[in-house]
Amino acid sequence: MSMSNKKDVKRWYVLNSRKDSVTIEEQLKMDGIESFVPMRYEKKERGGKVERVYTPAIPGFVFAREQRSVLADFIKEMWAMHGVKVYFAREHASSQDMGSQAGMSARQIFQNLDPLIVPDKQMEDFIFICQQDEDKIRYLQPNEISLVPGDKIRIHGGLFDGREGELIEVKGMKKKQLVVRISDMLAVAAVNIEPKLIEVIERRSEKEGKQNADSGQATALTEREVREYVDSLNELAENYILHQDLLADKADAVVRMKIQLNRLTGLVAKDKFLKAGVYVSLVMGYAATERPSEMKQWKEKALHFAEKLPESIFKSEQRLRLALALNDTDCLEKAKAFIREMPRPLSIKGNKLVKKCESIERFLHNKA
Repeated sequence: MSMSNKKDVKRWYVLNSRKDSVTIEEQLKMDGIESFVPMRYEKKERGGKVERVYTPAIPGFVFAREQRSVLADFIKEMWAMHGVKVYFAREHASSQDMGSQAGMSARQIFQNLDPLIVPDKQMEDFIFICQQDEDKIRYLQPNEISLVPGDKIRIHGGLFDGREGELIEVKGMKKKQLVVRISDMLAVAAVNIEPKLIEVIERRSEKEGKQNADSGQATALTEREVREYVDSLNELAENYILHQDLLADKADAVVRMKIQLNRLTGLVAKDKFLKAGVYVSLVMGYAATERPSEMKQWKEKALHFAEKLPESIFKSEQRLRLALALNDTDCLEKAKAFIREMPRPLSIKGNKLVKKCESIERFLHNKA
């Protein structure tokens, strides 16, 4: 775990609530915030019958990647609009911390602790392993693994190529396993791995220095990688369409957009929010690079899957992108209608949406 700093950039935070984790994640996605809830099947008795139920691996916890200020805003909104209390999970207090804050209540000490931040690479590996078939992974409770940190390792070859974690003894298993753990809340083990090589990383400084040269590529794009490509393409395409007359190097911008288009074309995402985002991004990219035949191929899918989303900031963002790419005033008006109904005062995400809408509406008006 790393400590937060003054620079408010997007990071993976851990949110906690007594509300169902899936409900919190759905609301995060509706606000356009990247999130993840590890899920697993459990056997539960219902009406005298034992059923397999798909349920969160750690109830009440949600991982979210966003600026701390935006998540703080989200937490306030959840309480103000839905009556749901959501908190930042916090770093643990050391004995030194406890001693230096004598006289303070446990709650005051907790509130003074920094929110838990999960490094991007660690979270990427955690998500990748969690998304594998159940026979290839095993969720572990804190009492099932050694409290002593294991050797830092990197896997080369096989399904988990490029993944990093700790080599740790797990109760009930003969061999040490590749384990990625998040604080002491939860860990996931990649079982029965058959790598060509296990590289032991002795010191963190060495790990950081060698990571770019040594780490392998996953056999498929992770959800995080897809989101990064979508965000990158959207940013490039929006900037190109809105400000191409001001760009110093249009050719370079087109080349970069084509690279992202090649990565995303034909990709099928399972998550409904990500699926809509991919299709809308493809329409944006092909519109910006002036390839109408390819854009037409994805237009109907983009419109269809964007409209299937629940009314939200994320859905309105997709409508605005389609309005810009397709010169579609209907999409623009639907986004404006949603903005009018948004509760005031607006959140950070809400204000960004308003500015984006004004910019695109002004562009389309001048173009007409």
